[in-house]
Amino acid sequence: MHPPASISRQRGHRGSVIVVVLITLMLASLMLVKFMESSEVELVLATRKADKDRLKNDAFSALETTLAVMAEIKTIDDGKLNAPAQGWGDPYAHAGESPREGLSVSFEFQDESGRVSLPTLKFDDLVLLAQALGLGDSDARRFSDGLFTWMHADHISQDIESDASRYERTAIPHKPPHRGLRSWDELRAVAVASTYVYDEDGALTSFGTALRENVSLYRYQDANINAITPGWLMMRKWDEYQLASLEGVKSGKAARALGAPPWFRDVDEVGKAVSAKVDTTGLDAEAKLVRILITLKEGAGTLRLNALVATSSRVALPSAVAADANTGDAVNPPAIEAAAPDAASATNPDNGAAADEKLKYPFYVLELSFDSGPASTAPADPDANTEKTPDTKKSPSS
Repeated sequence: MHPPASISRQRGHRGSVIVVVLITLMLASLMLVKFMESSEVELVLATRKADKDRLKNDAFSALETTLAVMAEIKTIDDGKLNAPAQGWGDPYAHAGESPREGLSVSFEFQDESGRVSLPTLKFDDLVLLAQALGLGDSDARRFSDGLFTWMHADHISQDIESDASRYERTAIPHKPPHRGLRSWDELRAVAVASTYVYDEDGALTSFGTALRENVSLYRYQDANINAITPGWLMMRKWDEYQLASLEGVKSGKAARALGAPPWFRDVDEVGKAVSAKVDTTGLDAEAKLVRILITLKEGAGTLRLNALVATSSRVALPSAVAADANTGDAVNPPAIEAAAPDAASATNPDNGAAADEKLKYPFYVLELSFDSGPASTAPADPDANTEKTPDTKKSPSS
């Protein structure tokens, strides 16, 4: 006997309700799972940001300690910084400090004042440098001609392809800036010279890599013999014996005078240790432009601070060329003036309130950036895609 139709309808209705409830529960469960997943990602991102901010504060603290140690050693050693082996290679050890518990901090120093200062090079010296870095005589002259046309208003181009008028006939007409390069990427816009530094895919050639390793874009007068690059020495025609003697002194294999430290304190020591006939023109023994790499690790978090510090106020990027008010033509760039560190502010006479005080820094932080990569012995790429602060002369706390 079949159940009445009304009973069948009731059972069907209850079954539909159960299906709807189950579907609702399933949808609610899926939404809850998605919400938990998104919350987990947001929590991880928030945690990483908090870790990064905490490591940034530690990085600035380590940089402050490093600058203080360098300033103290410079004062002790007759106002000279020669090499990290003086004691500033391990700032915490010199200062008697240590990072907070759970934090690992390592330091690396790259003295860029041992490179060739591009803004101070003469044309013939640039040709010699290009030859030393692997170009033939003809190519070295073409490269130098293109770069000098871009940098110097009084240079007469020897190649029609690098002539200044060429830039006025491009899709976007412009003129060479007639000053030194402000970044390595700027070299991509230099006619002829760029073809030797970058290949068809825009990657660095072997010559371009060697150029970056041996040349600085900053202006300074003399190169530090304690961090001197092979390109500088070959440009100055040092022979194999002199190069080997210098390497022996720097590595500690060659004998030094009794009581002499394992670095040069002045260029007179170079002649005594290497060769009396060695050419020391354009050399000194002072670190003027130091890249400080500070790597911090805490748990799974890693942060690297990359700071380029000038220990002399005479170190700077090339100034923009001034224009003649009457003709509009470029004239010689103004001389770089020494900029004194910020002094402590005085009381504001207008409202009687004390103005913000600023530390009197002995050095200038020219570049400052952060990344998560490990410290590297290769020269840092100033055009790398990192989080940067503006290129200004200031302390990290100002």
